[in-house]
Amino acid sequence: MSSLFSFIRHRYDKIKGDTVHSHPKESDFRQKLKKELYEYNQVLHHGFPTKPSALAYDPSLQLLAIATKHGALRVYGAPDVEFCSTHESEETVTQLLFIPGEGRLVSLTCDNVLHLWEINSDDFNSTLEEKKTFDEFTSDGSKPKAISVISIFDKKLLLGTEDGDVHLLNLHSFKITDQVISQDVIMQNVPEDCKVVSTGSVEALQAHPTNKDKFLIGYDRGLIVLWDLKENKADVTFNASQQLESLCWNRNGKEFLSSHSDGSYVHWVVDDGNQPKEECIPYGPFPCKAISKIDWKTAEGDNEPFMIFSGGMARGSYGDKFTVSVIQGEKHVTFDFTSRVLDYTVLCKADEEPTDPGLEAGSIRDIPHSIIVLLEEEIVAIDLLSNGWPPFRLPYGNSIHASAITASSHVSNVPESLWKKIIDAGNQLFSSYSKREWPIRGGEKQETRKSRDILLTGHEDGSVKFWNVSSVSMELMYKVNTASYFEEGFTESAEDEEPFRKIGHFDPYTDDPRLGVQRIFLCPVSDILVVAGTAGQVIVLQMEREQRELDIKVSKVNLVGDRDNFVWKGHNSLTVVSGDVRYNQGFQPQCILQMSPPAACTALSVHTEWQLLSAGTAHGFCLFDFCQRRSISATCTLSATETSATDDSSMSRRKSFKKSLRESFRRLRRRRSMGKTKKESGASNRLQEMKSDDGQRAISSPKMQAGRKLAPPTIEEDMPHAERAIEERGASGDGSQCSMVRCLQFADTYLTATVHSPSLLAGTNAGKVYIFSIVLPAYDKRDQEDVTARLSKEITLRHQAPVIGLSIIDGTYYPLPLALEVQNGRAKAPDMSGNHKLLVISEEQFKLFAMPTLKPEDKWKLTAHEGSRTRKVATCTFRSRSDEQYNEMNIACMTNMGQLSVYTIKGLRRQMNIDAINKIDINGIASCILASTGEGFYLSSSSEYARFSLSAAKVVKPACKLTLKDGLRTPEGTPQIIIENYDETHPTSRDSVVSRGELSAADMSLRSADMTQDEVVDYAHEEPELSPAAAAASASVAADDASNICNASETAGQTSDQLTNHHSPVAEEPVASSTLHSHNEVHSTVTTATVEVSP
Repeated sequence: MSSLFSFIRHRYDKIKGDTVHSHPKESDFRQKLKKELYEYNQVLHHGFPTKPSALAYDPSLQLLAIATKHGALRVYGAPDVEFCSTHESEETVTQLLFIPGEGRLVSLTCDNVLHLWEINSDDFNSTLEEKKTFDEFTSDGSKPKAISVISIFDKKLLLGTEDGDVHLLNLHSFKITDQVISQDVIMQNVPEDCKVVSTGSVEALQAHPTNKDKFLIGYDRGLIVLWDLKENKADVTFNASQQLESLCWNRNGKEFLSSHSDGSYVHWVVDDGNQPKEECIPYGPFPCKAISKIDWKTAEGDNEPFMIFSGGMARGSYGDKFTVSVIQGEKHVTFDFTSRVLDYTVLCKADEEPTDPGLEAGSIRDIPHSIIVLLEEEIVAIDLLSNGWPPFRLPYGNSIHASAITASSHVSNVPESLWKKIIDAGNQLFSSYSKREWPIRGGEKQETRKSRDILLTGHEDGSVKFWNVSSVSMELMYKVNTASYFEEGFTESAEDEEPFRKIGHFDPYTDDPRLGVQRIFLCPVSDILVVAGTAGQVIVLQMEREQRELDIKVSKVNLVGDRDNFVWKGHNSLTVVSGDVRYNQGFQPQCILQMSPPAACTALSVHTEWQLLSAGTAHGFCLFDFCQRRSISATCTLSATETSATDDSSMSRRKSFKKSLRESFRRLRRRRSMGKTKKESGASNRLQEMKSDDGQRAISSPKMQAGRKLAPPTIEEDMPHAERAIEERGASGDGSQCSMVRCLQFADTYLTATVHSPSLLAGTNAGKVYIFSIVLPAYDKRDQEDVTARLSKEITLRHQAPVIGLSIIDGTYYPLPLALEVQNGRAKAPDMSGNHKLLVISEEQFKLFAMPTLKPEDKWKLTAHEGSRTRKVATCTFRSRSDEQYNEMNIACMTNMGQLSVYTIKGLRRQMNIDAINKIDINGIASCILASTGEGFYLSSSSEYARFSLSAAKVVKPACKLTLKDGLRTPEGTPQIIIENYDETHPTSRDSVVSRGELSAADMSLRSADMTQDEVVDYAHEEPELSPAAAAASASVAADDASNICNASETAGQTSDQLTNHHSPVAEEPVASSTLHSHNEVHSTVTTATVEVSP
């Protein structure tokens, strides 16, 4: 009996040792090398911010800011100049304002809280930081005051409330002042004929363009007041008969416009009082929608002024349109968008360029040159200086979801020749756009070495877009419209009805879902693009420099053969346009392969050197020769039980009620049986583990059954893994997807022991791998003799898990390079002396087989260890960040739990593991792309890609500079700020402040003159600990003579802005220092550069 137990224990220990991958402990050198190779970073977003809610523009610094309903904040300048941050509360941002020239923003969130943001830098690391908040209107215990509108007014922030009051906020202390313009005070200052019972909420606030003491207050019910803050009285009152929407000044300060809810605007002259000069309904006389915003801009010279407004359309005829109208004299264009207009801003030269102090304010012209329109789904920029007012091409903020993204692919290190061809083709395609440079040029990007990387996206409307992702900005380079190759997608655009003009890219609707793109392949060496679609169409395109006329030939292949009991009831195939068609410069179609049944393409592989491609669907796969334009072979993967499937249901997740109910009962039975098994004794567990094959039926602990949370560190330690039971998949289950082809791969490898030859590998959802041997004719007879292929080997995985990746590994444990890579010096020649391996990646495990014997050598069981399944996989090159000559080729994978992992090919040892995407974000996981450079992209929303890196050497980091003029972040009245915010333990100092008034210069001089040098030092000691720079500045101040004591105290106040690790209100106030700024220019540095190490 004891011998039997010893035998059982020996077998158990052996199985357990095999199961847990008990590798020897890694050396310290390997641990250090991991840190040089692997590092997870996610710092960028490409595309259009999802659900935008507010827009702001700083003409002095030329920065554009966009806020969203999720609290995200994005600031854009020149191309490659971007900063981003998020409100901690993630509340909707309702309004956004720049403090001109200071690199600061104020945001108002829907919870009635104001936030102050600053663009700062530390060692060239970009930061958009939240500095202060104001929530006294909601936290003071009294009745909350809802802020309805905010506006900048001479270093102060005007706060209009829904109860009709106007408050003033000090922008530097970010505290409310004692001065309040209440509704009652307004009513006492207006004439009797303008008085009303209630003015309603404050709807608009506009500072006077020439008088810094005055501003307009517009109320919801039509009352408008020109308020003089210095005299604390209403200067002039105006009374409109309609509900007010917005106000805007003429730059001369003598007249202004008001827009209203009935689609009208009113022209007011300040000296004429309550009598309007003109009332106009642009799209009347029938009832119209409100004009939500209006601008009045003077043009250069004697040209007519610009009238720009959003909305105002006739309700009956054009009430469903989203418009911005631009009127200049006889010229009238109504820009018609496909999504709702949220806001717009007009860019003017007068605001961006320094003003000549010798000119009178009224003689300055606005000279508008561009309009930036923020829509719900995109940004549109319009050029007002070019003829016809064309749109700009966006360097960032592009609407990547103009049509829903259905496929994507990444190509790195694109040759310069192809890069230029794509740019030239794009310039011709977008020739109707403005030729002017992008009008927003804030910030300065640092020159860094860039690679040439392209992200290709396939869309539901049949288009393929080429995006430049070499750096931070993601710009559209070129677009191929495959829908134009088919009669179903060939449409003539309708002419616009005057004065309307269609503009923008967003168009979420498609005429035919069969046009959708499913797979994309681009060979950067041979300039060949292959696009596979939803109706079984595969299009081969070639880059051409010249315009040509072509007659596209179609080759058809039947994947199911002569199966009598198979009847296809899905959609029909597309009809290719017949006859000669003229195609412009760029990618032009060479031939089209049409698979039958016309199901969606699920896998695609292309070998441009052999001029072969293979495409798969839910019914099988084919081998196609695009040199001779003929089909070589077709393989049906349908089983006997799947032949009855008569439509494209294999690609659908919908199930019958009976099948769903049956599977629910099966899951319940399995859970009960597993619960009983857990209660068995330890000896029974060991016997059960003995019976399992390779540990794949071992019983895991309850903790592992629930799924473990992975630790955040990226460096993976070798730890034993418990295993869980894995259920075999069979055709008896939901077998409608078993025949689907998941991956295809061409390779030159050993199918016999002595000779390597071209081959094709195919993996299916049923866990099968087909290996075909291909015979190619001689090079000089390639277009004459036929290519042949035959099935050579076949593998069926133990648990029939879907095969999602196949790769041939050479004797040095490197994947075979892509076609034409070696010949063009883009990759090293592979080891073709033998010892090739086949790497099979299923959803449940990675496994290495020796070629040609197919003997298993090593494996990593992902599902058995952790319960997750592989969703995306790629072989990536990881370079050392310190040694340019060292690199490794490893496996990167994304699981259904949102985890990113890296494994070595040799030994299949995990190197890092990170929780990257929320496991409930199914769309994000499904859209993930793993690039060969160690980077990746996934859709964080329908309109935005998140970019991450697993490589320590290939990381996109900010690298740009924003320079501010001297003293722009310095408040006026420095003595006031110091004393007003002095600690409450000094009542004497606070008593000297009367009603928040300013001390005179003489008073401050007297106070400073009474200070001794020791008193200055003691004052500094009362502050929290100073940074080294601040301490040095304070020491310099203390060394000054008594005659400069006043300046010294100002300098000490300036250095208090640099205090660290404290919460003193004194340190929060930036204080003026002309002495300090005379030697050093204040500047912020922000980043956006690709840091890359390459051999």
